[in-house]
Amino acid sequence: MIGVIADDVTGATDVAAALRRAGLRTLLALGTDIDDAAVSADAIVIGLKTRSLPAAEAVAQSLAALAVLRQRGADRIYVKYCSTFDSTAEGNIGPVTEAVARELGVDLVVTTPAAPLHGRTVYRGHLFVGDTLLAETHMRDHPVTPMRDSSVPRLLAAQSAEPVAALPLDVVQQGAEAVREALRRTRAEGALQVVADAVTDADLAALAEAVDGDALVAGSAGLVGAIALRETASGTAAPVPPPGRTAIIAGSCSRRTLEQIDRFVSSGSPAFRITAEPGDTAEQLAARAVEWWDRQPEGAAALLYSSSPASERRDDVPGAGELYERTAGLIAAQLSDRGVKRMLIAGGETSGEVVRALGTTVAVVGEEVAPGAPWIHDERRDVHLILKSGNFGDEDLFVDVARQGVAA
Repeated sequence: MIGVIADDVTGATDVAAALRRAGLRTLLALGTDIDDAAVSADAIVIGLKTRSLPAAEAVAQSLAALAVLRQRGADRIYVKYCSTFDSTAEGNIGPVTEAVARELGVDLVVTTPAAPLHGRTVYRGHLFVGDTLLAETHMRDHPVTPMRDSSVPRLLAAQSAEPVAALPLDVVQQGAEAVREALRRTRAEGALQVVADAVTDADLAALAEAVDGDALVAGSAGLVGAIALRETASGTAAPVPPPGRTAIIAGSCSRRTLEQIDRFVSSGSPAFRITAEPGDTAEQLAARAVEWWDRQPEGAAALLYSSSPASERRDDVPGAGELYERTAGLIAAQLSDRGVKRMLIAGGETSGEVVRALGTTVAVVGEEVAPGAPWIHDERRDVHLILKSGNFGDEDLFVDVARQGVAA
């Protein structure tokens, strides 16, 4: 069994989609509370919320997740982080990987954020988003994890206690045996983590073959997806969401989510913008949104969103981000209580709050509606969710998912 420790909810969904894409029966656990009866899987992904926590706290939570995965039968562990290497200067990618390696007794870990499916490639250690170096993208000014350097080995070394090495593309493209030989030399030189170049799926396949049998690997969803393709799939069917009304709840302010909102609104579909005034509570905001939902035509999909471009954000509502996240959770729980079984949630922090409010602990991963954005089924709540990273999906994603609910 493959066990994955992911540093946020949408990242966990992304890697779960990669595993399911390879045909593996995959469970997504949103925390470490996994009922023994629920464990019947080829892979288990535990989604934490550790990306921007203090390093010591992130390490403690990740080691707790590791213990749960090993108890449930995972014999191959993958530390999953974002394909744009989102982290603070202090971590937590380096500290978490080092801690897991120590716990497993591993002396070398291959790691790469490369995910060609999402346009993320690594060449000479530098991370590209499409044709643009990471430090020249919108991630440069991210409010929590600003990425001001494109060199993954340099970024990783700055937050790691042990040496970091690099595995160049020309070695990767020579195939698995050349990679294994390079790793033997790297191990002898004393590095613990080695950042691998990769620009195509074939490069990831070579890396996956080279690390076959390794107890610990790290990276984005790209490399674990290649590893999964080498596994024997159980062949079980993926859950399928029922027809019905779709609720779209958006909190991400990423460019792509804003484009998806614009496209949904311009299609003439119902949309409600959640805007807080000084003194508003999450309960009040959620009540207004749900009252609006109740007035919409029966069966009509609808969008409820707090997302806005930077130019429209207000500074007179203290803690607005957390307020909107809590509001999203309350809305999702109340709509679920009303019998809504299809929800698309846009944004990592928003998704984390929604699953907390719903009490979702374990979900079965289904088919993707966009790369890295699958349906997941919370069998206890009997609700099907898409937990979408802000930048995932094309501009028509909201419109398409809404129409599928009607046409299903």
